[in-house]
Amino acid sequence: CDMCQHWHGGPAMAIMFEDRVHVVAGEDQIGVYESSAWAERAFCKTCGTTLYYRLKSEDAPYGAQAGLFDLPKGFSIHEEIFVDEQPDYYRFDTTAPRLTGAQVMKRFEKQMAKKQENT
Repeated sequence: CDMCQHWHGGPAMAIMFEDRVHVVAGEDQIGVYESSAWAERAFCKTCGTTLYYRLKSEDAPYGAQAGLFDLPKGFSIHEEIFVDEQPDYYRFDTTAPRLTGAQVMKRFEKQMAKKQENT
């Protein structure tokens, strides 16, 4: 989305984790920014590196930045989101599903409603 593009200075490339991200050391160096009414972003307080994005829900998945990891060769894009907000100057060579912002927000709304039903 536009907000992610501004946050990253370009496309956000994330790996989704279903479980909580566990920090082995330096958890006190993680800053959390409430970027919207429903989501938060985390960054390193020391160097400013973007760490993750997640919905503000107890069991929401974490979208950790792919550049933080040594990924194996052949790792590929699972899906593209907010493609209607994608700048003209980049396109990815992939056959992954492409979702508009409205489609993504609908998914988020369903996830949040489901989580509220379970509480």
